[in-house]
Amino acid sequence: MLINFNLEKLDKLLYDFYRLTGLTISIWDSDFNQLAFQPKNMQSFCRVIKETKIGKQRCLLSDKKLCMECKESGKPVTHRCHAGLIDTAVPIKFKDTVLGYIIFGQVTDSASSEESADIARLATDLKIDSDTLKNLYSELDSYDSDRIESAANILKMSARYLWLSEYIDVGYDSVASEIDKFIKENVSSDISLKTLCSKFNISKNKIYDLSKRWFKMPIGEYIASIRIDEAKKLLTSTDLPISDISAMVGISDYNYFTKFFRERVGITPLKYRKEFPFNLHKSDA
Repeated sequence: MLINFNLEKLDKLLYDFYRLTGLTISIWDSDFNQLAFQPKNMQSFCRVIKETKIGKQRCLLSDKKLCMECKESGKPVTHRCHAGLIDTAVPIKFKDTVLGYIIFGQVTDSASSEESADIARLATDLKIDSDTLKNLYSELDSYDSDRIESAANILKMSARYLWLSEYIDVGYDSVASEIDKFIKENVSSDISLKTLCSKFNISKNKIYDLSKRWFKMPIGEYIASIRIDEAKKLLTSTDLPISDISAMVGISDYNYFTKFFRERVGITPLKYRKEFPFNLHKSDA
């Protein structure tokens, strides 16, 4: 199965939901990567926390854990995040396959309090002024459980039809799927257009057409995106030297890899590793 998210349309949908409900909302793929988020200017409380490296990491791990719980249950799941706020995840499903997740929340509820969130401890851990964090916490919107459940039910019904409205393109093509599998399994190798043509006994034009239709980008860019995704995982889940990671994603020249990574991610591999110093890719987040 090949899945493509129309991020422009999804981002507009998220904004409409936020404008209507006041709840922050995000879309995640099945590998727990955040694809879109609204509003662009998040709650001050969460923004201050995410401006710290430890806080940013804890937020990502908390969201990933929520997605995993949602995947296991196959239905909406609500939990209290590491900072004491209420978040809910709704699965995006196609038949029996989970395509991704919608997470909304970043609010308090009737059971929330500074004590339950332990703001003082959180401020100490993150090296944030305690009074500042408490004041920002007191400014958060509060939603009762019934209102949160209603929002989850609406999103649950909406999520079933995202592909029908072309927000998510779900399809299957045996050749495109095999090409996708081959690239991912051979990411450490020098994968060229000539290699793919020979391997699958098809013409260059056919590969161009398949890539445009199913990967939504030229085949060269798709291969590059797979190399980048694998590099990100290795950078955040291992302590391997960056030169080794470069070779493991099919780029033998370390200097070229650094340039290649920076052009596509916006920062160098070393800075990326420093920004995400903990393992985001283990299953026991």
